[in-house]
Amino acid sequence: MKLTRARALLGAGLIAAAGAASAIVVTAVPAAAASSPVVLVNCAGHGKVRPAVYDIGCMPSSEYVSGLKWTSWRSVAFGSGTLKVNNCTPTCAGGKYISYPILTVLWRAEAWPKHSGGRYFTRLTWIFSGKRPAHARVSQTFTLPAT
Repeated sequence: MKLTRARALLGAGLIAAAGAASAIVVTAVPAAAASSPVVLVNCAGHGKVRPAVYDIGCMPSSEYVSGLKWTSWRSVAFGSGTLKVNNCTPTCAGGKYISYPILTVLWRAEAWPKHSGGRYFTRLTWIFSGKRPAHARVSQTFTLPAT
């Protein structure tokens, strides 16, 4: 009878110790660091997660990306969308935007200056998946500022 009681006490002690140990492990990982997504910084200096539109020229420019749909958003992001290019005919103010389908990759996540613990994508690559402008290569990569 004494042996059964000793085993019960020992078992209860191990369960309590295991519970305490798992609580220590859980609280040792900062929740904010684990849940902060990498952002794409826009022209106004705001970080966006999974944006639908991105203006590569940071002004009313002749090229921008729209209709972005993201399949993955981690330390690398993958998506697809449409590159809109102004044909500037007869002038850029009077031109028409032509659409080109693209695949999009955001990569090289780095620390976002002046945003404690934040990270942002420093590179954007798009790959034409159909027709492309005459002046464009099959793929282009851009270095993005942290602004």
